[in-house]
Amino acid sequence: MLRTLEEALVEAVEQAKQVGKQRNFKQSVELIMNLRDIDLKKPENRIYELVELPHGRGDKYAKICIIAGPTLATEAKKIPEVDRVIEREELEALVGNKRLAKKIASQYDFFLVEPAMMGLAAKALGAALGGRGKRPQPIPQGTSLVDLVRSLKKSIVINVRKNPQAMCLIGTEGMDSRMLAENAAAVISKIVEKLERRFRNIQSIYVKRTMGEPVKVEIREF
Repeated sequence: MLRTLEEALVEAVEQAKQVGKQRNFKQSVELIMNLRDIDLKKPENRIYELVELPHGRGDKYAKICIIAGPTLATEAKKIPEVDRVIEREELEALVGNKRLAKKIASQYDFFLVEPAMMGLAAKALGAALGGRGKRPQPIPQGTSLVDLVRSLKKSIVINVRKNPQAMCLIGTEGMDSRMLAENAAAVISKIVEKLERRFRNIQSIYVKRTMGEPVKVEIREF
């Protein structure tokens, strides 16, 4: 009897936790998906998806930067989960400062931008973010900023644009293996939705710890 994908993921996660030396820091657990028969030269075949992990990212919370005008910036500064707030004057100073723009782009996972400042944000940080596979995200009008930030704290981005491979964090090694497996399953499901031939476009799936060896998810049929 064939195992379910989740059962195979649980087994692979358990093995990944044991492979390699134990470290004196809490390692991330990562998912690797190798895709096949996909022409990434065609923009429509590239994948950029945001996934909120059902059980969060463990201790590896996403870092969030909010770019906003005075009113929204004041609101953002009151949210403990927001890591940085950039207002118009600081953003304008970033235009043309490639070094600082690259530094900021590398420090945060998500950049939420007030719609009225999207043009300026793209001018100041667009190139630096694009080089890291990141995108400024407009804050939808009427949305709860607190809820949006808390959702992003538990989220990851899938970005397949140059190589037919998707890699992302699914949590940390201290998390329950089934929770990690369910996080992985949520990511896999999101990717499969975007593939023309669905699971037939998946060549192989692995899980690994930061410093560990990849462990293949052994399942014959999805």
